[in-house]
Amino acid sequence: MGNEYDVLEAVGAVVAGVGLVVLLIAREAGLLFGPLLLAMGLIVWKMGEMRREFNEKLESLRGEIESLKGPGGTIDG
Repeated sequence: MGNEYDVLEAVGAVVAGVGLVVLLIAREAGLLFGPLLLAMGLIVWKMGEMRREFNEKLESLRGEIESLKGPGGTIDG
């Protein structure tokens, strides 16, 4: 795992944190909006994590393709 985080991960963490604060501080409104913000934040966070992992795997595959290319620039079968 790399040390770089996707923007969606950071945004999701902030939204989840705000949802948790709203849930703990606000009274009646917190019971509705807190869990909603928390769930949205966790979903966005996970989407960012999956996008980062996908991009890492894609870069790895591109590197493998480049290493398989022959001197003529074509892939040997």
